Amino acid sequence: MESLSKAFNRLLHGLIAACLSLMAVFVFANVILRYFFNSGLTWAEEASRYLFIWLIFLGAIIAYKENAHLGVDTLVQKLSVKGRKVLFVVNNLLILITMCLVAEGTWKLTLITMNQNSPSMGLPLAFVYVSGLIASVSMVAISLNNLYRLITGKIDENDLVMITDTEDKEKIEQTVGGSTQGDRKL
Repeated sequence: MESLSKAFNRLLHGLIAACLSLMAVFVFANVILRYFFNSGLTWAEEASRYLFIWLIFLGAIIAYKENAHLGVDTLVQKLSVKGRKVLFVVNNLLILITMCLVAEGTWKLTLITMNQNSPSMGLPLAFVYVSGLIASVSMVAISLNNLYRLITGKIDENDLVMITDTEDKEKIEQTVGGSTQGDRKL
């Protein structure tokens, strides 16, 4: 299971790099063509927009998997381990329900737009909406995995805080030299 997760993570990072690279090439080429030749690629702006949408949804999967989304952990840090577990379950259940709703909506939009084509590229618009479907289904799987790890006791106490410590907190800890409240045993 762990190797499958790592392979999926590498795939996501590779797809994000490809999206970003293609976006940069398309936009740069379009700027050069418009500036020097008074013409441009009609499809480049549309392709860049669609790649950006894919980049956002793929990045959201990685951010959720790595607990890198914005969050406030002030209350969570003050809770006992049992309180953190309860909050962890509630948080994952809310995300699970929300992502199921998003998956249902994006599935419907994907089906509706299957026969509609984009103006300049002629690409089915379902290509855009399936990115949301993939992201929501992936986040459902991550939430289920989080809950499974909690139930089976395979989750670390530090993973109960669903945000990653920032670099600023690490710098403060290095400067002060002491432990923060989150580092103490509860």
